[in-house]
Amino acid sequence: MSLRNPEATPGFGMSLPRAGGPAMAEIPARDSTTLARTVRDRLRLAVARDELPTGVRLSQEQVANQLGVSRMPVRAAISELVTEGLLEKLPGGGVAVRPLYLKDLQDVYEIRQALESQAVRHVATHRPMEGVEQIRRVLEKHRGKVSGYDAEQLLEVDREFHMSILTATGNSQFRKVVIPVWSVVERAMFRMLNMPSVAAIAWDEHEMIAAAIFDGDPDLAESRLRQHLENGAAQLAKVISLSD
Repeated sequence: MSLRNPEATPGFGMSLPRAGGPAMAEIPARDSTTLARTVRDRLRLAVARDELPTGVRLSQEQVANQLGVSRMPVRAAISELVTEGLLEKLPGGGVAVRPLYLKDLQDVYEIRQALESQAVRHVATHRPMEGVEQIRRVLEKHRGKVSGYDAEQLLEVDREFHMSILTATGNSQFRKVVIPVWSVVERAMFRMLNMPSVAAIAWDEHEMIAAAIFDGDPDLAESRLRQHLENGAAQLAKVISLSD
């Protein structure tokens, strides 16, 4: 099962689609380090939004022209996204957007369960003041507003909440390991979060996880987080099946 675009056929000369969304819009001038990160994030978002069709060879030159940058940051961004599993190298050279398979999702959520359950236990056990306050700030920032968010904003809210827990551990390796994994999840999640009921349920589960952290109950925090991830994985599996 995959989220393959049935109309996409490999071809070197195919132009990139000019989508209405902001992902592939021209990037304002900025320093080289920030520029490289911005190109990577734009390409990652373009994949999530299906602005780049699966299986079509990407031209570095076309991407650079469309974003209004040189080929150097595009080359660096593509290399990172190959590592993340969003792009894949083609036998004849070049890269293309990799199809998203159900097995990818299952593997990713297995990793998330292992890492995030340990992270939430640590935070609920030790309740570091700064980390707990950041989790609280994330909730307060978005509480009551989620129903008015679009899918792109909901992706950011979900990432912000989970990353606040990982950051609260004080162990930077949690974030470094999870961030590449997240890119795979967001490809299917972008479609799922267009359903208001799903977003509302996810937000309520975030609140429940946070409440267990604030109460200093690591067992309950872990149990709620595991259930949250299991629910998310099941919903995303349905999205992939329907898109096959």
